[in-house]
Amino acid sequence: MSLDEALGTEITRLRTHLQWTQQKLSEVAGYDESYIRQLEKGTKSATLRTLSDLASALSLNVSTLVRRAERRREIARSAVK
Repeated sequence: MSLDEALGTEITRLRTHLQWTQQKLSEVAGYDESYIRQLEKGTKSATLRTLSDLASALSLNVSTLVRRAERRREIARSAVK
């Protein structure tokens, strides 16, 4: 699992925990819904600005969001071994 995929999975988890649609997250964060979809799939890489906007929308700081994605990636790597 790449970091982009792990980040996308974590964004999806946080968004669904809030019971938000991709459209709701896109509105709150200020991005197009299709871009949110690509980030969640891990097919796009987020810039630092995007990470900051998403973290803010999800009531987190950037470091927490990235740390959670890194942890998710490490767990996925451990499961493969």
